[in-house]
Amino acid sequence: MKKQYASFTIAVSKLRNMKYNPKHTLILQASADCFARFGFDKTTLDDIGRRAGLNKASLYYYFKNKEDIFIAVVLNETKSFIADIQAKTLAFPDVRRQIRFFLTERIRRYSEVIHLTRLSVENLEKLGPMFEEVNRETRDSEIVFLTMLLKRGVAENAFNFPLSSVEMAETLFFLSNALKHETLRSSGRFAGQAPDFAPTISHMEKLLQLILR
Repeated sequence: MKKQYASFTIAVSKLRNMKYNPKHTLILQASADCFARFGFDKTTLDDIGRRAGLNKASLYYYFKNKEDIFIAVVLNETKSFIADIQAKTLAFPDVRRQIRFFLTERIRRYSEVIHLTRLSVENLEKLGPMFEEVNRETRDSEIVFLTMLLKRGVAENAFNFPLSSVEMAETLFFLSNALKHETLRSSGRFAGQAPDFAPTISHMEKLLQLILR
């Protein structure tokens, strides 16, 4: 299991450091369209090739297999997803509103990621270690961003906590994730039901109103 996880870590590292060019970007865009439309199981390399206007040889030049393409798409989409939320967060002038928006918006827009990453239980188990590596990288970047907001809020006397800004950021982040994953669990994620995040966002808003006083 350790060897398998190490190989997944190396694969994700290669994808993360891969130099992008027009063909690579074209493959990612075509793949994202195919995965969102057909799901991972039903998407084939032929589907991706036709969508991108490339043959299989071109796909294999950049990626080892469909799994590598899928993880690259998820990594790319997740980075864009987070960057967009962070940019919109900073558009609010009030730091309290920024924190509330960031922690609720990342829940609301998670349905976009779910739509892309429709996986069978079998494939989720197979690709799980690679997802863990991707999640760890994006989680760290989100916590750094949230820590920055909290430090600014403390400096401006907008609020105060008995914990450090880093500890508070981690606490709020994992609270947001816990509510999100509970919604996924209770909605029957693998039964094909679309999760309703509205009640989850409402719970998060109420908790933040108490915490940020």
